[in-house]
Amino acid sequence: MAIVGTRTLLLLLIHCSWSGARNSQSLHVRLSHGGWLIGRHLTTHNGRHMRAFMGVPYAVPPLGELRFKAPVAELGWEGERLAVKDAPICMQRDPFRRDMQIEGSEDCLYLNVYTPETISSKNTSLPVMVWFHGGGWQCGAGISSFYGPDFLLDHDVVLVSANFRLGPLGFLSTETLDCPGNNGLKDQLEVLRWVRTNIASFGGNPHSVTVFGESAGGASVTYHMLSEKSRGLLHRGIAQSGTYFNPWAQPAHKGVAARRATKLAALVGCGSSGEWPLKLECLRQKPAEDIVASLYDMFVWDFDPMIPFPPVIEPEHEDAFLTVPPRQAREPHGLELPLLVGATAEEGLLKTAALLNLPQLMDDFKSQFEQVLPVVLNYDHHEDSVQQRITKRIEDFYFKAGHDYDKSNHQNLTDLISDGWFVAGIDEYLRLRLAQRAGPTYVYLFDHKGAASFSEIFKGERNEFYGACHAEELQYLFPIGRELFVSAVPTRKDLELRELMLNLWVSFARTGNPNPANASLNLPVWKPSSSYPVEFVRLGTKADEAAAAPLFRIEAELMQQRVNFWRELQPHLPATQQHNEL
Repeated sequence: MAIVGTRTLLLLLIHCSWSGARNSQSLHVRLSHGGWLIGRHLTTHNGRHMRAFMGVPYAVPPLGELRFKAPVAELGWEGERLAVKDAPICMQRDPFRRDMQIEGSEDCLYLNVYTPETISSKNTSLPVMVWFHGGGWQCGAGISSFYGPDFLLDHDVVLVSANFRLGPLGFLSTETLDCPGNNGLKDQLEVLRWVRTNIASFGGNPHSVTVFGESAGGASVTYHMLSEKSRGLLHRGIAQSGTYFNPWAQPAHKGVAARRATKLAALVGCGSSGEWPLKLECLRQKPAEDIVASLYDMFVWDFDPMIPFPPVIEPEHEDAFLTVPPRQAREPHGLELPLLVGATAEEGLLKTAALLNLPQLMDDFKSQFEQVLPVVLNYDHHEDSVQQRITKRIEDFYFKAGHDYDKSNHQNLTDLISDGWFVAGIDEYLRLRLAQRAGPTYVYLFDHKGAASFSEIFKGERNEFYGACHAEELQYLFPIGRELFVSAVPTRKDLELRELMLNLWVSFARTGNPNPANASLNLPVWKPSSSYPVEFVRLGTKADEAAAAPLFRIEAELMQQRVNFWRELQPHLPATQQHNEL
């Protein structure tokens, strides 16, 4: 009896304790539609208390008839909804890790909101930072294990991260009103609308929203600064390693998206001819896994072209996100907004890490250089003679000594991919802003040797440092290294750089100016770029741990000789993508 009584009492106490936690005022939030969310208590890396509301639906699950359609806003619910864990990631297949696995769910349109439990400043309405992840619009997720609040919520901000549809499920387009496309970007737009409507309930300021992202997430930021649908929904942007001028991010050339949709339909057994309504009806009946698996059949060489399903130019209709090619857009509304934009020093390791460590792939690359390079760099829509001339100019600039590169001599090869995929497009976006007398534009270059590198993720060898790889800066803003680099211990300089970057990013989100109010950091003033040569900040150091190297340096002439080469080459490169296999 005593044992039974004790157990009953213990269960009663646990129930009462849980009931009290559920009814905590700080963990109860009422949304605009009248329904309630019940969040959970978490602590940051430094032990600060925060509230987390996870797996919050912002749109109706895009299933059945809603597949390949624009998102439908979540109408809400009555009563309480528990929001204490991540929702499934959007269904995907990751080509960057060379992953054959398909993971995730179609029912994935959810977001997470993180906010301090108590606010250290007198201002009770906090700046909002909305994160859109990278992954080439093909993979990635906004989940807490990668893009959690552990570092950023040591500061007074509200952080929102979100899933959005990827690959053919998010970007398939028939180039007709049957399926105009850009649904992944429209998912992001729905997130921003949700933030405008609901974020005040979490203590966030709907009039102080900074959208930030990396790679395709960075390009997404610039798309929202272009699309009229996003006007007024964001007030600052941070574009890390991506703009819509990068070749992989540009809208597909007219006809390409429809041909790829036709190819996909044939691959999954929905025919290669016939009217689009019938083919789309068939596609909506197919398992989502079959549609996602078809992504790998769109590649021509290795995993190139890098993004088979990029954004598209839509036919005019009420819900269109993008109807004009970016280079033809007149005075995009986002030009007037403050922008923080930059790259890593060796972006190209996203591709070359695998080339350097998979001998057969490197041999194939070298032996078929003239055929492969146009596919990799997105100029294979030209006639063969034009492709050959472009390839020869690139070869003469980067490989004067010939194709003798390997692990110990890869810099020119990595620079080529860095410039062709990232630096040239970012430079073009800078030129657009500086020519238009746009809002303040702050430029950085991340150039740091840390305890861990993303080149490992892209098939580079562990314990070898090739440079500051694409995505390298993410581990200083988010706890992404906790899952990816479990055996790496951050160095003292890593920790100092993390604190520095968090202060810079949060200061920009708060004021549109990255110069932190924290005087103890003792930094030189970071001025916005206004003309060429571009003044920029170099973040990090590749010096040994014992060296007294600064982590914040103001410099000029950002890769000047290399960007000049691509400016001269640009008239010969595509304004939009097209590929010969289609």
